[in-house]
Amino acid sequence: MGKLFIGNAANVVVYLASPLGFTEEGRVYIRDVLLPKIEKIEGVAVIDPWSSILRMDESQIMHMGVLDAKESERIGNMNFKSIGNADVILANLNGADPDSGTCIEIGHAHALGKTIIGYRTDFRRSGDSSSGVNLQVEAAIYGSGGKLFGTLDGALDFLKGLVAEKASKDLSKHAGAKMRSTG
Repeated sequence: MGKLFIGNAANVVVYLASPLGFTEEGRVYIRDVLLPKIEKIEGVAVIDPWSSILRMDESQIMHMGVLDAKESERIGNMNFKSIGNADVILANLNGADPDSGTCIEIGHAHALGKTIIGYRTDFRRSGDSSSGVNLQVEAAIYGSGGKLFGTLDGALDFLKGLVAEKASKDLSKHAGAKMRSTG
């Protein structure tokens, strides 16, 4: 599983945490819905851990088989490194219970001090909290300065706000440095 950077001059790098690449329907959603919506946000680059899978045809994917421990460790470490290179984690928390791998990615991102934005459009309830996710997952999201949303669009609006906030801070820092150099 590789990474794909999408976007132009990025102010914010977003890692996509989800189990979506495991199913044909999920891969279609990533390719036709999720990535096009994110690409419309100016100043965002995406790290998509499913990018190499999305480039394969379905017959290649079906013949991948079960990964051995060494390959699983390689992919997991690559994803951890990608999370370390991101500013924000956008986590899909759908399913009867949010995917265990996505929850690990959230925990890793929280430990690294990354902002986590979660979204859960699944109306089924799971977990310990009224949000429908495990209380530890919810605590990691809110503890990171992120939020949990019931729609992808809500999550992306929050991301737009983070991008605008960072751009404003970067502009202020640049203006302050310019004033010091000319003053």
